Amino acid sequence: MSSQNDGLPFYNAPDSSGFRLIEIPAELETLLEGPAPPVLYLETGPDDMATLRSPEHTYNLRQKNTSNGLFLIKPYTPSKASPQQGIAAIATIKETVELDRVNKLIIMDRTPTTKSVGKWHEKFGRSR
Repeated sequence: MSSQNDGLPFYNAPDSSGFRLIEIPAELETLLEGPAPPVLYLETGPDDMATLRSPEHTYNLRQKNTSNGLFLIKPYTPSKASPQQGIAAIATIKETVELDRVNKLIIMDRTPTTKSVGKWHEKFGRSR
């Protein structure tokens, strides 16, 4: 029968650094893992939105909240206060950063071809 002393101790040892997880698309992962990884640039895009630029594409950075927090962990080295080796959570991550590829469109003529229909609720709300 198992006792309470079996297992690996789990400690909370927060780090003062800020951590963010970035979910990158497969095409960017392939570039970064290639033989000559490119330099990436963080820039301010339209509407003051943060963008990540690679030699081939531009991506908008968007923060997404997660319903389940993730623990960033590392091996725990024993100390006088906690003499047993274990695992320590150094951060709890509740947001991730998602990259959305920006499709560059060339707009030749900005003259509207149809009448503006307004917002969705104005268009469909009248018929309710």
